[in-house]
Amino acid sequence: MPRSIYERRAQKELEEQGYFVEWKMRRPRIMRRGKYTQDFFNLYDLCAYKTGEALRWISIKGRQGIPGAHRRAIEAFKMPLGNVKEIWARGKSKINYWHKETIE
Repeated sequence: MPRSIYERRAQKELEEQGYFVEWKMRRPRIMRRGKYTQDFFNLYDLCAYKTGEALRWISIKGRQGIPGAHRRAIEAFKMPLGNVKEIWARGKSKINYWHKETIE
């Protein structure tokens, strides 16, 4: 399965801001039996790093918004200091493409 247009757009935006962005490769059909997940910790689509700033773990959602169960899972996931959890969802407005939330 190819990467979503939302993931690619988020990566491009972050790279324009000077971040190094990492994402996990989608598993080929031959690996479907294994325990490989398409997301970091089965929650985050992108990991963004920039010198001198917190490591950003970003979950990307499309037009359907942010499901409550997904938000609760991210809220419950413990991260060490120096890490930021974020959810980006495609906004309904053409002016603001992203609806971005930082989860504490």
